[in-house]
Amino acid sequence: MVTILLATYNGEAYLRQQLDSLLNQTHKELVILISDDLSSDRTPGIIKEYEKKYPDRIKCLKNIKASGSPQNNFFRLLSSADDDYIMLCDQDDIWLPHKVEVTLKEMKQMERKWGNELPLLVHGDLSVTDEEGTIRQKSMAKFQNIAIHDNRFTHYLVENNITGNTVMINRSFLSYFTYIPKQCMMHDWWLGLLASCFGKISYIDKPLLLYRQHGGNQVGSRGQMEQYVSRLTQKERVKEEYRKMFAQARSFLKQYGQEMDRENREALEQFVALPDKSRLQKVRIIWKYKFYKSTIIRTFGQMLSI
Repeated sequence: MVTILLATYNGEAYLRQQLDSLLNQTHKELVILISDDLSSDRTPGIIKEYEKKYPDRIKCLKNIKASGSPQNNFFRLLSSADDDYIMLCDQDDIWLPHKVEVTLKEMKQMERKWGNELPLLVHGDLSVTDEEGTIRQKSMAKFQNIAIHDNRFTHYLVENNITGNTVMINRSFLSYFTYIPKQCMMHDWWLGLLASCFGKISYIDKPLLLYRQHGGNQVGSRGQMEQYVSRLTQKERVKEEYRKMFAQARSFLKQYGQEMDRENREALEQFVALPDKSRLQKVRIIWKYKFYKSTIIRTFGQMLSI
């Protein structure tokens, strides 16, 4: 059985389309677990309507307190999940009909290769659309020039190449969600750190959903040039991003340092110490431990920004 974890908050505009796309999947053995973050619009009513119509397929957590952020809402769902396979879902996308079937097939291939006791993560590409659902970028991975096959732990320390709404994890992953990180960039980045450190990652190189871009998105899709311009013109924001990135790394070291192998622990210890090093020392450590981003330009920018 597959459980889809759907995090919602004031999502009335597109929630019906998303729920319908989940219910119309070619793989039928699935349930949808929803966590609504105390929405103030019609989202709770829509959820109740679908719960009543599909009582065996849709369930909603009874939340009495707001989680405070999208990632915390997903961590709440992850800590409540109990199934062989778990998928993450945003409220405003549209899943293509074969998404669950294709992702599950890839997961089972990984299990045949690595076994099911290892934490396994499958993710994939997506198409970017406008508010009306018209495709603007067929492949977000190509649009953003993401190093989607770089699954080294040292890469995930500096950059996330996983988009949460494409993710499937197996049951062995669930034991890691007894701990909810207080310092975390996003839930999908944290999953990437866990999978690259303790498990295995696989990527499906084709779009499996339509990723809707609109004014209410918490996280959007920006092309390479837009990203470069943004980082050059918004230095304070970049500085804050690096502060959060190192806080995330320190949180990971504190929680999992004793469980890590020697190589990854050494790299992580060197990484969290970077801010206190001289510029030359920073450059040397980045090269030595391969703290590389997706492109050379981004990596050089990192050398100058940390």
